[in-house]
Amino acid sequence: MGVTKSSRRGLAAAERSQAFRAAGRHSSRVVFLRRTIILSALAALGAVIWVGIYNPFSAAVPNVTIKGANLDGTRVTMEQPRLAGYRKDGRPYEVNANSGVQDIRQPNLIELNNLDAKIGMADQSSLHVVSTSGLYDSLREFMDFSKPVRIKSPTYDIDMKSAKMDFKAGTVATEQDVKVVLSTGEIQAERMNILDNGQNIVFEGKVRSTFESQDGSQGKGEAQ
Repeated sequence: MGVTKSSRRGLAAAERSQAFRAAGRHSSRVVFLRRTIILSALAALGAVIWVGIYNPFSAAVPNVTIKGANLDGTRVTMEQPRLAGYRKDGRPYEVNANSGVQDIRQPNLIELNNLDAKIGMADQSSLHVVSTSGLYDSLREFMDFSKPVRIKSPTYDIDMKSAKMDFKAGTVATEQDVKVVLSTGEIQAERMNILDNGQNIVFEGKVRSTFESQDGSQGKGEAQ
């Protein structure tokens, strides 16, 4: 059976209609992608502006610097954040980290990664605090270390599985096993509190100690 002219015209019209619909869908996708790219760029720009205006550390310390910022959803990642300031007793402290992550819904909380803190002491020496991560609360000036943390001073070296540090009060507390190495020996305990800006250390739970006397002999002790 042959194809009539009217049938050919109908087929051609149907093909044109399909082509128009396909072109329309393509145009819609192009418009959607353009809008998505524009919105993403505006969001990234907004994140940078937001960090610049609402500095996440500004509630706690006056001197803060960061290398850059990126936005992923509601989380802002800051590159190489550095904060510095003075505690109420006038002694300086400084915290450096490889990166910091902050959720804009909780602007006072900052997750710091690979951090190194330096805290001034009463005898003009410095206390160093090193950990792979810590959660900093800028309103309370409080650091929560959920992973191993090391504190080092000229007179002692402390290794803890976790710790909580209060910058305002000048205290450090841990509820897990702790080891303190001194020049003449070491102390191990189940819990520990550092008070008075490092001037006093209180050990709790099962406490074990080993010290060397002046003649080189060792003395061991254990207490509950």
